[in-house]
Amino acid sequence: MRNFGPRAPQDRFEVYRFFNGLSAEAKEGIDRQRTRVPMVKTFLLEHVASRGNRRPTSPQEIFRRLGAELRTIDERFAELTAEVSDADTNSLRHAVTGYVEQYDERFFAYYTCEESNEAKKRVARWVQAPDLDHTWFSSPLLQELWDQDVSKRDENRFGKLTFEHESIFEMLEDFSLPNESAEEELPWSGDDGGDGETEYGAKEDRFEVERRKARFVMGDRISRIKASLHRLQRDYQPLYALHALRIPSRIGRGGHDLYQNGQITNRTDSFEDHRNTVRYLYRIYKSILDVTEDIAWNATRKGQTYQVGSKGVPLIVKFAEPISVAVFNRWIQLAFQKRNRFKLWGNPIRLGPTKVHVYGADRHLWQPINLELTDTGAVAILPGGTCGNTFHRLVANIQQYVSPEIEAWVGGQEFRAVVRQWPVDVEKDDED
Repeated sequence: MRNFGPRAPQDRFEVYRFFNGLSAEAKEGIDRQRTRVPMVKTFLLEHVASRGNRRPTSPQEIFRRLGAELRTIDERFAELTAEVSDADTNSLRHAVTGYVEQYDERFFAYYTCEESNEAKKRVARWVQAPDLDHTWFSSPLLQELWDQDVSKRDENRFGKLTFEHESIFEMLEDFSLPNESAEEELPWSGDDGGDGETEYGAKEDRFEVERRKARFVMGDRISRIKASLHRLQRDYQPLYALHALRIPSRIGRGGHDLYQNGQITNRTDSFEDHRNTVRYLYRIYKSILDVTEDIAWNATRKGQTYQVGSKGVPLIVKFAEPISVAVFNRWIQLAFQKRNRFKLWGNPIRLGPTKVHVYGADRHLWQPINLELTDTGAVAILPGGTCGNTFHRLVANIQQYVSPEIEAWVGGQEFRAVVRQWPVDVEKDDED
């Protein structure tokens, strides 16, 4: 069975050296188009901050509840042991699968070189619990990363943008998640980009439900993407649903693929470069989450209301085009089942053919949420103290699965203006 880290490392730098060697080997394989080892990948995870009047839980306790064990290497870095499948013995056993670094009381990075499908299944199980959630790099945030950062790097470097919109509510199959993973059936976040064949054979030989499904990859020099991107988006709505973005390395060849669910895959030969990029993205996301919560909580403290008896700040999402009655009905029928991609719970109350009200809860920390859903958009009323991640998750999932082109507001501010508020010193790492 392959090792996912050095044996009993005494400090984090032994882990860094292991991942450096693996990154170099993986990059060599990429260059030769014959990858022999999985790429190193990081999952940015969000917990809860004390600023929300909640008491953060220690990483050891969080992962213990999830059936994993942390062995402390230093005060912020730990080895994670979890149950894995042993192909040699066709059984399950406990083994090291990766490493957890605590950036602050709220954000964790999970570093792993486990095969992509297994790593995604593992993290998807973790975020089904209330304690953890993905960091949601929604399409507007990815677009800002492109506009403010990547597009301004060396124009001769190659960039890659992946757009994905899938109208799953037009599907005949049940939208519930009978398998272990909330992500495992999605084709976009694997190391191979989801373009390979599966055990069922080539894609063209498989049954396909007719529905709107767009996956488009722009891989070209940054200068060429810049020249055409906005024009293409105006002509084809699904190109507003930006799902993944390659961030070129600042110190060498290759880059880092950032996915909407906070997975960052290393396609360079340096783990240190990868970790620096992850920390850069963490600082951006943390600052935007703080801005989101300041807007929402300040509005609530001032007593702003959207409806009588619904004290709280609204997240308002308006679709560019109304969805059909059939799609709306299926959305309402399936979006509140026990396990769903929106991570919501509630009982819809019909107010009309295409209007529903939901007194519900966000399964992340079980926070209350009131929703009004129609064929033209959604309004979510979130009380003061609500985790800002809820706003970003709703926008990300609505844009990917319901309507690719949207306008959104948090309170009185446009969502794009919110995600545009990066700190001036975001390039500066405040690590001790």
